[in-house]
Amino acid sequence: MEDEWENAKFRHPVGSKTHGVVRIRRPFGVFIELDGAPEVIGFLDIASYNPNPPVLDLPGVGARVSVEVAFHDERKRQIRVRVGEPFWNDSTPDREEPLPS
Repeated sequence: MEDEWENAKFRHPVGSKTHGVVRIRRPFGVFIELDGAPEVIGFLDIASYNPNPPVLDLPGVGARVSVEVAFHDERKRQIRVRVGEPFWNDSTPDREEPLPS
């Protein structure tokens, strides 16, 4: 099992683009069989699928999806993925700029 996990992380490094097929759909996200790593679960949570409005329905079971590897969850042995830019890259300023006088 350790070799499968290490191999999957090697094939799907953080930041890489990949594809997979949705195998399980839940209200909080979908579990994906990633290309080249069927022995390791990919997980796409709803916040990573919908980082910006409008809110879209999660893909259904059997849907083929294009994703980006966000991080490797060592504890759960999952490859966490996202679609689009992460919510923390929002270009909205945290504070208002002062108005010119």
